[in-house]
Amino acid sequence: MAEMIDEEPGSMVDDLIDELIPGNLDWQRLVTTYPLPALAVVALGGFYLGLRHGTEILSALSGYAASEVSRNVSHLLDREG
Repeated sequence: MAEMIDEEPGSMVDDLIDELIPGNLDWQRLVTTYPLPALAVVALGGFYLGLRHGTEILSALSGYAASEVSRNVSHLLDREG
């Protein structure tokens, strides 16, 4: 889990998309050509994901946010001291 936090946010998203979508599917062209259906699919997917795993997602996000706040506060205190 610590390895994932050190990565750039964009790289995690790219890795997830690469795992979920077949390599021969040009999803960027599909999204550009059909933006409203793509938005609807993503919204439905997010809604379903939230229903099924909302508690785990909120727990992970709050843990990540807490660690980032702690890291930033520590960094600020080190600069002042």
